[in-house]
Amino acid sequence: MRLAAALLLCGMIGLARAQGLGEVALAPEGDATGGPEALAFDGRHIWVARPFADAVARITATSGAPAGSFSVERPGAVLYALSAVWVANTRANSVLKLSPFDGKVLGTYPVGSVPAAMVSDGEHLWVANSGSNSVMKLDRNGRKLLTVGTKARPLALAFDGANVWVANNKARSIMKLRASDGEVLGVFPAGDGPAALAFDGESIWVANYFSGNVMKLRAADGAALGTFATADGAAGLAFDGHNLWVTSTSTNRVMALRRDGSLMATYATGQRPHQVVFDGVNIWLANSASDSVSSTALGWR
Repeated sequence: MRLAAALLLCGMIGLARAQGLGEVALAPEGDATGGPEALAFDGRHIWVARPFADAVARITATSGAPAGSFSVERPGAVLYALSAVWVANTRANSVLKLSPFDGKVLGTYPVGSVPAAMVSDGEHLWVANSGSNSVMKLDRNGRKLLTVGTKARPLALAFDGANVWVANNKARSIMKLRASDGEVLGVFPAGDGPAALAFDGESIWVANYFSGNVMKLRAADGAALGTFATADGAAGLAFDGHNLWVTSTSTNRVMALRRDGSLMATYATGQRPHQVVFDGVNIWLANSASDSVSSTALGWR
């Protein structure tokens, strides 16, 4: 059913080019904005990090209905992996492990300075420390296994099945690390301000925030396969099995690109959309300035 719905969604894209996505607020009107930028999907719920509210919100993926809010100081990244929800505390330089069922804190583990992104290789957790220019590998119990130095300000991570890719935001480069031992396999040029990464099964895609474009790199060797214009403030990337979704914080839009880089459609979002995730049927975006999420589930009922 989910695959059929995903295919139907892709078929609808060409017919709904100018349509906006549905949007749901994360806090009552008048409350201070939570500044959400990061999202995760646990199989049933979307988890949204709201750093200015010191909270992580949980909403039901099928409807967008609220399903709880949990106190976490300055959550800057969130990831569902290894049967838990992991949240990066950018102020305390730590990672919290939460129960996906009730949000209970199962553990708190120190990492480097200003953890900004996380990814799992299926057995371990990788954390990008943007303030200390490093990537750490942890086991499912939070034990540090290794630390790898990176270029300036690592902000995004991706896993290709064997290797971890790191976006060095200030160094305009992408690093490829072997997941088994952290060996650096290559450093490849990117655009200005690489801020997000995605793997499509063959290639690594890079969203360059200040260049207003995305790059496609061959995962096997990092060779550049193309650069495609999007819009200023390219901040989030996700692959839905068919298309790449790229957010633009400056235009309040999300763009769907085919795997050849051609534009399929654009959609209006909330204000300053950042991270985007795909839940198997619908895309979800975190709108940092409007303290909301946008989704095809809410827009195309």
